[in-house]
Amino acid sequence: MTDFSDKGLHTLWHESQPAFEPLALEEIKRQAGRFGDAIRRRNRREYAATALVVVVFALYAVIFAEPLIKIGSLLVIAGAMVVAWQLARRTSRPDPDAEAQDISGYYRERLIREEHILARVGRWYLAPFVPGLLVFMLGQAKASGMGGSLVFLFVVALQLLVFGGVWILNRRAAAMLRGQIERLDAASPPTEGDGK
Repeated sequence: MTDFSDKGLHTLWHESQPAFEPLALEEIKRQAGRFGDAIRRRNRREYAATALVVVVFALYAVIFAEPLIKIGSLLVIAGAMVVAWQLARRTSRPDPDAEAQDISGYYRERLIREEHILARVGRWYLAPFVPGLLVFMLGQAKASGMGGSLVFLFVVALQLLVFGGVWILNRRAAAMLRGQIERLDAASPPTEGDGK
C-alpha cells in the first residue's frame, strides 16, 4: 500500500524529477539556429514558387483567348504576389541584438510568430488564390465546353483536396510549434515577478 502521510508525499515530491529539465543555453542556441535556417529555406522555396506561378499564369494570360482564363490568370498572379508580400511581412526575421541579449526569449518569440503564421494559413496563404483559381477554372470549363461535366467537378474537388491538405499540414505544424513553446516555457526557470 502507498504511504500517503505528509512525510511520504514530501519525500516523493523532493525525489521526483521535473517533467522538463531546463534546456542548456547551447541547446537553445542550436535549436534557434536550426529553426532560423528552416525558415530561410522555406521562404526561399515560397518565393521561387511565387516566381513560377507568376511566369506560368502570365503565359496563360497571353496564350489563351478565353477572357475568363485571362482574368483568372491575372487574379492568380495578384494572389501569388499578395501571398509573397504576406510571407515577407509575417515571417520572423533574425534580430542579432535580441539574440545576444536573451536567446531563450528570442527563440520563444520566433516560435510564437511562426505558430501564428501557420495557424492562420487559410486566411493569408490560401484565400488570396481562391478568386483567381475559380475564375480560371470557370474559363477553362467554358472554353472546353465541360462546365457541367464530371471532369470539371473532379478538377474542382482535386483543388479543394490540395487546399485542404495544405491547411491540415500547416495546422499540424502549428500544433507542433505550440508544443515546443510549451516545452520551452516549462523548462525555463521562473523569473522574479512571474508569481511562480
